[in-house]
Amino acid sequence: MSGIEDLAYLTLDLAEAFELQDAVIVGNSFGGWVAAEMLVRDCSRFGACVLADPLGCKFGGRAERDITDMHALDHQSLMARLWANPARGEMDYTAKPESELAEIVQGREALALFGWKPYMHNPHLKHWLHRIKTPTLVIWGKQDGIIARAYAEKWVEALPDARLATIQDAGHYPHWEQPEAFADHVTGFAKP
Repeated sequence: MSGIEDLAYLTLDLAEAFELQDAVIVGNSFGGWVAAEMLVRDCSRFGACVLADPLGCKFGGRAERDITDMHALDHQSLMARLWANPARGEMDYTAKPESELAEIVQGREALALFGWKPYMHNPHLKHWLHRIKTPTLVIWGKQDGIIARAYAEKWVEALPDARLATIQDAGHYPHWEQPEAFADHVTGFAKP
């Protein structure tokens, strides 16, 4: 696997293998990007889509930064941008088993591999968002310091059938900071 497209096709193949029908696809951050890449290729197995603080698109001009460079920040600054309450995201890595640490490292390595250059976006994706016919809810954590509300609004404008929901007291990971509010938005949107 060398690109985000590979992840999209792999996951579409899994959806086909499991014979998914009318599934609700939910992705946060990098996962939102992967979900969008999947749906521009094939929406047929999905009845609804939720993109929470998604990465993946470049809406601004060449010299404008749409997505904060997370790799350029020191730990404290990064935590303040990722979380409404940075204490919610703190981890004691010394207490984690080696297997869990390996998974964390692999996740970070994958993020760098797929999102380093161009930084956290596919330059072509925004031109294909019109192909996502699946009703879509874009969720934005009100204190997200990685993407701005204007960026989330651009996703809504670019998608044919989308709306925006904001979760209070949440940063870039609203499903972790406000799980009940997040679940309420997802279930309220995805119910037939």
